[in-house]
Amino acid sequence: MRALGVVLCLSMVPGSPLSAQIVDEIRVTATRLSDPEARRVYGESVLLADDFAKAPTIHMDEILGQIPGLSLFRRASSLLANPTTQGVSLRGIGPNGAGRALVLLDGVPLNDPFGGWVFWSALDPRRIAQASVVRGSGAGPYGNQALTGVIRLESKMPADFTLDGMAEIGTRGTRLLSLGIGDRHDKMSYALSGHYRESDGFILRDKQSRGAVDVPAKSDVARLSGVVEAAMSDNITLSGQLGWFEENRSNGTLLTGNDAEVLDGSLRLVRDAGPSELGYELTAFITERDFSSRFSAVDEARASERSVLDQFSVPSRGAGLLAVLRVPLGAGQSLDLGGDVRRLEGETNESFRNLGDGFTRVRRAGGDQWLAGLYADYAGTVFDRLDLSGGIRLDYWRTFNGVLMESDLADGSLVRDDAIFDRDGLLLNGRLGARYRLTDALSARFSGYSGFRLPSLNEFFRPFRVGNDITEANPDLEPERLYGFDLGVQFQPLNTISLGATYFRNWLHDGVGNITVALGPGIFPPTGFVPAGGSLRQRQNIDRITADGIEMEGRVAVGGQLSMVLRYLYVNARITDAGEIADLAGKRVAQSPKHSLTVGADWTPAPKWSVNFDGRYTGAQFDDDGNSRSLSSAFTLDLAIRYRLSADMQMFLAAENIFGETVESQTTGDGDILRAQPQLFSLGVELSL
Repeated sequence: MRALGVVLCLSMVPGSPLSAQIVDEIRVTATRLSDPEARRVYGESVLLADDFAKAPTIHMDEILGQIPGLSLFRRASSLLANPTTQGVSLRGIGPNGAGRALVLLDGVPLNDPFGGWVFWSALDPRRIAQASVVRGSGAGPYGNQALTGVIRLESKMPADFTLDGMAEIGTRGTRLLSLGIGDRHDKMSYALSGHYRESDGFILRDKQSRGAVDVPAKSDVARLSGVVEAAMSDNITLSGQLGWFEENRSNGTLLTGNDAEVLDGSLRLVRDAGPSELGYELTAFITERDFSSRFSAVDEARASERSVLDQFSVPSRGAGLLAVLRVPLGAGQSLDLGGDVRRLEGETNESFRNLGDGFTRVRRAGGDQWLAGLYADYAGTVFDRLDLSGGIRLDYWRTFNGVLMESDLADGSLVRDDAIFDRDGLLLNGRLGARYRLTDALSARFSGYSGFRLPSLNEFFRPFRVGNDITEANPDLEPERLYGFDLGVQFQPLNTISLGATYFRNWLHDGVGNITVALGPGIFPPTGFVPAGGSLRQRQNIDRITADGIEMEGRVAVGGQLSMVLRYLYVNARITDAGEIADLAGKRVAQSPKHSLTVGADWTPAPKWSVNFDGRYTGAQFDDDGNSRSLSSAFTLDLAIRYRLSADMQMFLAAENIFGETVESQTTGDGDILRAQPQLFSLGVELSL
């Protein structure tokens, strides 16, 4: 049976009469090779600094969630979610904890080396100049992870001296302090920033299902970062970044929680000489991360709990190098020739098997990966009205040094030592797109693409447990492959009105899913005992997932005081070939709603006042692969009111989920519902010199 998806977007932009126009696209000047105009043949959405500054929330993932189909594994935002569920995907094509979209900050991958997820709390929206979300996969840098698309973030850099800060206090013990300073001296510029945020949290269960063990899921986050840029000549820039991040979380019960510490560094050298001269980009990066997480099993009355898994140390490291040479071909055409290489390594060290008197076993599981690719990518305006872009990419991958060992804590004897073989392979992918301007107001575009994602070290080697649900690793997983195409139109009759629509169809082959293989109670090798109400799952490849959709976008500007944005997505992602996995064919993909709606508005009722609201509707979805656990639809509304006290200072009142809507994020094995997106009110002040 065929399925169809739809996205509708209508937006109106505030400001002066001149600014209250639909800008075709705004690009920031940054220390990277600028995108050729012809690359716009691929589906792209752009959020600018103003979108981040005016948002009622301070959470990067929620702001990016204004774009339909951009979602974490579960509905919970980074305020509440365990980082292992914060992988991001696009278009509802099989969300999972590792994510199926690549996230870049100034050209450097943010996806975790071990698990593929993203620490969204490490990002301060106030420091972002632009976010570009490109849907579809194929050629270009960093082939792995960019299965459903790329989210590219660019940092703000000052044009002159700036000093800014924000202080905020709110309900549920929310407190935030953010500071930044930057300056530009002749050919040098720098930006230093940091923020600290803490929250007393939110109890994930409703009053009817909670017990003595349930406590608020609280968190505290700290971040420091610095960027330095030096103009070596008129078109050559050298930049360096260093960032540190730490967070500590409670995950809803007394014995659960997680902690993380991240240290990232990068260097980038860019020559962006325009369309008629050679350009190049060299980027090197390194990241060091450590993570820990604690899980428990709770009795039926939720009166007591028992620690079942303590991942006391999950270190991971990543390093990479990107090199791109841009060759001008004349008449607005260019060819990028590039290559990149990444080395990833990580492991989990954990205590488990607690039968009531403490942990009796310890596990070490992990490995290493190499990823290397070469690509060529063309972009150009062939005729006055025709843009073409296309590329091809060859990737080599290798997974090695795999280990899954379990030992007895009492005597150190080895009780499990899986034989894990080194594996490698070559993958060829590409993309091709065209845009034709039928009139000055109307254009049509087409793109076709393929891409891949190598399962993360976490998916290959690490078993895990959440409550009574146990999931086994699988070192024999195959890389995921995605094939798809887009057909789109864009209509802009006036500079204040813009409408667009895109139909897409994607096929995901060998998608990794957590597949139920047994239900408790019982003893199942190699896991052991699975309690009543629990399940045993294993990460397995699903032969084929098919997703159809239509995305529609529109923008309208009215006067200089009001702006609105409306986006609607209908998409049906379902398993069309389950192979030997019983009873999955025809099932909808877990965590993928058919309907999504976002609505927002900016209103300037008076010179010193501004009002912003963002509303979000998420349709019903399933929480499991068998479609037996469902999550209800929900609509939340966020609001921010700002008053400018002076040219340098403004105060604001913000409310998230202003009506206190219940947002279901997870259904447990015993049928209880975990909630997300709590109601929050906050008051703050912003300073900018």
